[in-house]
Amino acid sequence: MNFKIPRSEYKGDLADYPLENYPDYEPGCPPRFEKLAEIGHLEEEERVWGQKWGEQGIGRLREIALVKPTDYEIQPLFKKDPTFFMLRHHLMTGSKLSIEALQHQHEDYAKLMEENGVKVRYMEFEDYWGAYGPLRKPYVAARLGTAVKGGVIIKRWGHGSWSRGLERHAMKFFLSINCPILLYPAGKAIFEGTMVFPAENVAIGHYGLACNREAMEQVNPVLKAAGFEEVVMGHSSTVMDSYSGGGYYHSDLIMSIVDLGLALVVPSQLDWDVYMWLKEHKYKLIEVPPEELLSCVAVNGMPLGDRKIVMPKAAVKTNALLRKEGVDVIELDTSGLHGLMMGGLRCMTMRLYREPGPRLEELK
Repeated sequence: MNFKIPRSEYKGDLADYPLENYPDYEPGCPPRFEKLAEIGHLEEEERVWGQKWGEQGIGRLREIALVKPTDYEIQPLFKKDPTFFMLRHHLMTGSKLSIEALQHQHEDYAKLMEENGVKVRYMEFEDYWGAYGPLRKPYVAARLGTAVKGGVIIKRWGHGSWSRGLERHAMKFFLSINCPILLYPAGKAIFEGTMVFPAENVAIGHYGLACNREAMEQVNPVLKAAGFEEVVMGHSSTVMDSYSGGGYYHSDLIMSIVDLGLALVVPSQLDWDVYMWLKEHKYKLIEVPPEELLSCVAVNGMPLGDRKIVMPKAAVKTNALLRKEGVDVIELDTSGLHGLMMGGLRCMTMRLYREPGPRLEELK
């Protein structure tokens, strides 16, 4: 008998465990090392960790992690200097900071995800201390890591020292759920890991204040081992003395892959080489209206797979354009989610596992 997950499947006495389950076993011989050398880490993922991990591609979303927002999110400390603490949406739109609205809509979102067949895990912080002081935005769960096939890449932050030290909390969480940590970028690497995945075998990212070349030198071998055959890198815009120029330095605030061959984009922030890659691969591009980017971060919806996406209810024009392309749009009131971050539903969601989806070569 060949056990897929021996820890949970074998019920007999340990002394009677069938040696044939060891792939390098041959009676009376040392381990057949050459056989073991041919087995990759993804083939052993479930055997070691009990389940599969990774959100790469656009397959059906099956598991996520969220962080419930608490009163900590509106600490008076953050209001002492809202520009430094990057309360961007609040500064740019004058939106109210309501913890009640944030908590209520966060609960609605979690319920909606479960109704759509997505398992929801919750991460809890034991404290909110980072490397230099209190952390900011702990409820933004995507900040915990980037999950690819086989495990997670821990993020190292470039856009605020009040994020440095989040990695300690993230590592403890992933180990608690038996999700392997594939990499923690070292040295002066900066990797905020907001890549988007047009297909199982392609990743798109942007160099800038949220990702540098030193990081990608470390990350690229991990991406290759996870099955990525192409990594497309553009350049993001920046932030200097104010937020007036936009400065959308995360890939998922510049574009969103809705389905194979279909993407939402923000042209004012979209790198030319990335734009040309999308056009060369016959992607249909939907331009997000500037007013809906500012009001509800319409580019940052949460794709569920199967041409279905959760979008802000206020993204009226964007949602209409998506429906015109045959997309199943699930609307959610997100008016209270944006005030404490310039992000949306995808930013708030740590995507842990998607079912395998189409590869780029399947795009006709």
